[in-house]
Amino acid sequence: MRIVCVVIIAAVAASLSLAAQEQGGPPDATSTSSGLSDLESITFGCPKAALNAAARRAAKVPSQGTYQFSYFNIVSDTHHAIYEVGFKSNYEGEAELRYCVEIYCQQGWDPKTAKTSITLLPNAPQRAGSTAHAAACHVMQPPPPRRK
Repeated sequence: MRIVCVVIIAAVAASLSLAAQEQGGPPDATSTSSGLSDLESITFGCPKAALNAAARRAAKVPSQGTYQFSYFNIVSDTHHAIYEVGFKSNYEGEAELRYCVEIYCQQGWDPKTAKTSITLLPNAPQRAGSTAHAAACHVMQPPPPRRK
């Protein structure tokens, strides 16, 4: 019985090896990616920097559970970007963390040196079964123009 198992395992390993060789060896990184690398290279830098900044802040909050990402809201997508990012704890009694992240993203910007402002937003009362993303993280309206 032991010899039969060894022979079967060897045959399966050999056939898998042969199949990999026929397919041209290991696939390169571009064929195994999500297919969004071009879009990512021009689009996702600023939102990822905002998400990472909020995640670093949430990681510092004392918790009996673990805070996990729950939502992301684009408030303003200009070069003065504003995002609302939420985290929920897997421990039932802990409050949701909601952050307003303001980040200056412009052509040629560097996420390592970007100026980021993170504000903890107050938790709005929520009705059962609904997710309330309050308008607390909003774009400041410019002052009205002066009259002459």
